[in-house]
Amino acid sequence: MKTKIKFDIIGIMDNGHSNGNQECGGSRRKSSEYETEVKLSIDTISFPSGHDLHSDLLSDRYCLECERIIRPECEHTHQEHNVITTKKAICLTSKRIDKELEKLKNLLRYASIVIHDLQHNIDRSHSHYLEISKELFTRAQMLSEDDMGMVDDLLNYIKLDHDTELARMETKIQEFNSFISTAKSCILTSERLVASLNSEGLISDCTSMVKSIRDVEISLPECLSERSISQITSIPEVKNDVILTPEEILGIYSKDIVPWRIEVKRITSFRPDGISARCVTTMCRAENGEVLVVWQWGPLIYLVNKDGTIKKSVDMESKMDCICTLKEGYAVSCHLQKCIKVLSHDFVVLRTFETALIPRGIFSNSQNEVFICEVENMHRKANDKNKIVRLDVSSGSKTVIPCGDNLLQPCRITVNDNDEICVSDRNKGCIVIFHQDGSLKSEYSGPSLSTRHRFAPESIRCDRFGQILCVDYTNHTVHVLDPIGRFRGFLIMDTEIERRSIFMGTSSPFSLTIDSDGDLWVGNKFGYLTVLKYFV
Repeated sequence: MKTKIKFDIIGIMDNGHSNGNQECGGSRRKSSEYETEVKLSIDTISFPSGHDLHSDLLSDRYCLECERIIRPECEHTHQEHNVITTKKAICLTSKRIDKELEKLKNLLRYASIVIHDLQHNIDRSHSHYLEISKELFTRAQMLSEDDMGMVDDLLNYIKLDHDTELARMETKIQEFNSFISTAKSCILTSERLVASLNSEGLISDCTSMVKSIRDVEISLPECLSERSISQITSIPEVKNDVILTPEEILGIYSKDIVPWRIEVKRITSFRPDGISARCVTTMCRAENGEVLVVWQWGPLIYLVNKDGTIKKSVDMESKMDCICTLKEGYAVSCHLQKCIKVLSHDFVVLRTFETALIPRGIFSNSQNEVFICEVENMHRKANDKNKIVRLDVSSGSKTVIPCGDNLLQPCRITVNDNDEICVSDRNKGCIVIFHQDGSLKSEYSGPSLSTRHRFAPESIRCDRFGQILCVDYTNHTVHVLDPIGRFRGFLIMDTEIERRSIFMGTSSPFSLTIDSDGDLWVGNKFGYLTVLKYFV
């Protein structure tokens, strides 16, 4: 038996009223106000029994290679295949579908914060337009009646420019709202389909269902990678009773295109008292908004809060290149000793695991597995080897993930909620993202707009929305990528065009982490820590 689901999207509903063409247009609604109404009809149709489905005889055997239930008399044709029980197949199938649906739900949350960010930029752009218009009206009072045509022409040009920029952002909001609508429909349809199917139907329809969910996932719109900054020149200072021309009074209007920037607020920036070492080597999340920090490769680990107070320090008696949080405590990579040490919450060494090569970046996933970047030398030499290793902390077993051919010198590593592996490779000048099995998903080597220097990724993390954050040491910035691995924007930018002062906390960033409050900590080569709240 096979089930066919048909669904129609009635429309986007806003507070219980049909939204029609105002789904995203120029409205100023928050994304949380939108709901999708879906009309579903479930038609059940019968298939003739055959070798694929065997609906007339439910076997207790399932072939993973062929992805089908097999008859007892057909088992000999699957002798060299991986055959499991149907009960286990049903369990695996349910987990597989649940995992894909959870990935899609994560993308829904991400799409919502992008819409919020776009709407914020629309509001900010509109306010800036009003400020420029008000300034021009003030200057127009200094001109004669004959010059009013010049004022009108400039105002019309600025308004056209403003409307074009707003339309670009509103169009992108429409794209993301359309994705949200489709994703919600897909989730609702898939969940009802799973509930309506029997065990055999669930197994037989799993592949097509997962494909449909993934088709929605890859349709996630790409964010705007740039935005415009408009300005008007000041009125020149008058000297020796020189009369200014109408053009000088009105000023010159200009617009510059810069990479997209996500709004940030600096909470604090400090270097704790008593710390003279330069370079914040590595950090990881602790509890209660506090962070563990290692300066100058150790051997000391410091527990630091947002007030800049050192709550605790521990001497590990060995140099450390990276630290990460575990369920039972923490793990550190000791590059000189070529080992991974597992620590309790009280920093007692519980276990030590030797590594074949030099361990650099480490990160743990939800299964308490530690992913390790291993390299032959700290500074790459020709023909150096490298590998990514997954260490099961409980059993001590190690698995080499076959992705080394796509890397030159893996430096730092993180794993997102989908168990996708994100690696920063400074020698290659890119972030490389792999699937769980080590197959290449995507690479990112910088935004389409050129930065001042070559992309030099170092520390890397994923946030609760699936975004990838990576520090760029030479460009004094933090890159933010979407869950697929495409450029979304900068959190910090050293750009002359925005005339932003570089304070010690974010110049030459080297490490970062996200604390339990969701705030971003950035450490730099001067030993300073900066805590940022980024508005997503």
